[in-house]
Amino acid sequence: MAKKNKTVELTILLILIIVSFFLWDTYLIYPIKLFVVMLHELSHAMAAILTGGKIISMNIGFNLGGKCEAEGGNVFIISSAGYLGSLLFGLIFFISPNNSKHGKWIVITVCTLIIITSFMTATNILFILLALISSVILITCAFYSRIPIVAIIMRALGLLSCIYVLFDIKEDILQRTDSVSDASVLANILNIPTYLVGIIWIVVSLLGIIFAIKVSYKK
Repeated sequence: MAKKNKTVELTILLILIIVSFFLWDTYLIYPIKLFVVMLHELSHAMAAILTGGKIISMNIGFNLGGKCEAEGGNVFIISSAGYLGSLLFGLIFFISPNNSKHGKWIVITVCTLIIITSFMTATNILFILLALISSVILITCAFYSRIPIVAIIMRALGLLSCIYVLFDIKEDILQRTDSVSDASVLANILNIPTYLVGIIWIVVSLLGIIFAIKVSYKK
């Protein structure tokens, strides 16, 4: 990508992100929030399965509430997977337009994994439909990622997914003090304050976002 094109694309992307903040609680951003909640719960499910556990139930609601109930598995890895998985999914979608050939197959692989895991573990139809629709949209975009506007859409979706992780961490620390959250579970395991767990994940998330931007828009 030429330096001028990189500058234009990054400028458009930053403008979209700024506008999104002002529209964060509107119906325009709502589908992205619903999509990221799905990724969050899927990440818990994948971690549970990979560490020898099984999924009892996994669902999502229109109120942006998601829940993954697992039995067995490594509790530390499962609790960490919500934040880490959402971040990694977002970074993959953001970086994928860097190489249209390899990025396309990476997105196809990731979306196939999303669909398979959803069919295997989801316990409500909304979750499965959301996984199918979002995966079809992402795969379609991946095939046309050489088109600048499509690449910008992919990057914006990926970046918003990463940013939503920061909001999720903030809610777990400040707004869910009376309920069990991923941050509180991790805090109990590590025997450290919940806010410290939040700070660690915020730093990790910000470093991931900075890395993705540097890799995609390096000189």
